Amino acid sequence: MRYKYVLNSYGKPVRTAEIYTKTEHPIQLEDIDPDALFVCRKLRAAGYETYVVGGAIRDLLIGKKPKDFDVVTSAHPRIIKKVLPRSRIIGKRFRLVHVVCPGNKIVEVATFRSDKTEDANVFGTLEEDVRRRDFSCNALYYDPKEETIIDHVDGVKDIKHRVLRNLIPLDRLFVEDPVRMIRAVKYAVLGDLKIGWGLGHKIRAQAQLLNTISPSRLTEEFYKILLSGKSSKLFDELYRYELVKYFLPNLHQNYGKIKERFHASLKVLDQAVLDASPEQPLERNDAFCLMLEGILLAMGQKELATKEFFDLQIDWIKNFFRPIVPSNRECDLSLRALYKLWNVCAPKPRLILTKALQATTPASETSKNPKKRKRRRRKKTSVPSPDSS
Repeated sequence: MRYKYVLNSYGKPVRTAEIYTKTEHPIQLEDIDPDALFVCRKLRAAGYETYVVGGAIRDLLIGKKPKDFDVVTSAHPRIIKKVLPRSRIIGKRFRLVHVVCPGNKIVEVATFRSDKTEDANVFGTLEEDVRRRDFSCNALYYDPKEETIIDHVDGVKDIKHRVLRNLIPLDRLFVEDPVRMIRAVKYAVLGDLKIGWGLGHKIRAQAQLLNTISPSRLTEEFYKILLSGKSSKLFDELYRYELVKYFLPNLHQNYGKIKERFHASLKVLDQAVLDASPEQPLERNDAFCLMLEGILLAMGQKELATKEFFDLQIDWIKNFFRPIVPSNRECDLSLRALYKLWNVCAPKPRLILTKALQATTPASETSKNPKKRKRRRRKKTSVPSPDSS
């Protein structure tokens, strides 16, 4: 093992990080996504410090295959966009760069954040960026060039001992971002990590802060839970920590009534997620459909399933999941699939052509009577003959 040192104010070297060499950790270069490696190499070639960071490293150390690989660098967003032209800058709360790779795959690249201000768009150093991370298991940096893991916070040891430890003080952790409560439970379940008493108590005490989060962010977390492969256990833990009360209040209110059938449908969903291939992962609307059946059965909605009440049931579903906002398409496709399973006739689907669909649909199919351009015909003018006088 190697160590990283910096000089303190007295000019003395102080150890700041442990560096695990490639013989001291299980991660192989082949385990890292090729597109993330490409991004790292391009930014390093341009002279910028760059690492693979966060959940991907945590998952690889636990023995799981990561879904996403995030990159962090010392380059500012506009420089990243200059080095990697096929990219776009996104975000207001914290500016990130999405690099578009072959197959329209996205690699998210962030700049080191400073810990000297609450403004997330003030950039800093690697050491400062570490202190802005929420949990120690997410504060590990993988160097693809040296194939080493840089650990400033004993994150490797925490993963080894299966402990979820916060880096940001508890009085700030969830006030700054209440979604971290949902993520804490998710990290604990997916990584088989233990939430300590202090952290668990704080989650219960500040669960109501989820009321301040936008429905769109909660919806993204909701679908991440459904597609996690452990949604059944996750919902049990979210209920135990009293987060479902604010995350999905109607589900919380009826949890005792629907629990048995709800978890039966979640187990079917989890198996479907695990059986899906990486090339063809389960779609969001399919996951929503598999989860939805247990709720509709437990709430007596199957008996009301008719062609005439289809739209009313769509409204019921959307109201039940508030503040989560599944799209109209996801609700429509899910309910149609369940009607088919229950041998109930559904109304004809409405044909809504999006711009993307119109672009791939021949003009003859999108319009039965295409308008024909009328050509103006020039009036023929009589030219006098040479003989006429």
